[in-house]
Amino acid sequence: MHLGIFAAEGPNGYQLASDINEVYWGSAAFFVVLGLLIWKAGPAIVKGLNGRTERIQKEFDAANEARAIAEQSLSATSAGAPDIGAESARIKAEAAETATRLRVDTAARANAEAAAMKERATNDIQNQTRQAIADLREEISSLTRASTEALVAERLDAGSQSGLIDSYISSLETSNR
Repeated sequence: MHLGIFAAEGPNGYQLASDINEVYWGSAAFFVVLGLLIWKAGPAIVKGLNGRTERIQKEFDAANEARAIAEQSLSATSAGAPDIGAESARIKAEAAETATRLRVDTAARANAEAAAMKERATNDIQNQTRQAIADLREEISSLTRASTEALVAERLDAGSQSGLIDSYISSLETSNR
């Protein structure tokens, strides 16, 4: 038993239905519907396709026009734009000039600060020298007074010493009044 590919397989072969009238009437109905579609829907389909073609053409023309405007704008902008190489060279020269100016300013500022520090150090040294001399004079004076007192006390007799003490006490009394 041979199984066919189609359920309608019969004496007419694999492709046709078993009833030939069905084939004729089905074909006639198909062509009638196809004719009606071409007659009634055909102009609308053609009109829709033509409209779509026109819309695409308009969009294409608008895109070409926008492209032309953009190219004009680009050429106008490019003509008005500065030369990149010249601008780069100008910026580099300006940066080198600024760096040189900063270097000179920094060196001058450092020299001024060093001079000010040197001046302050010189003043500090002079002040410390004056203070050391004053301290040394005071110490020498104190030592001289102490040694003189010791020397005088050694050489004074009791009567002279009493007279000196009395005169000192009287000078204190007169200065307190």
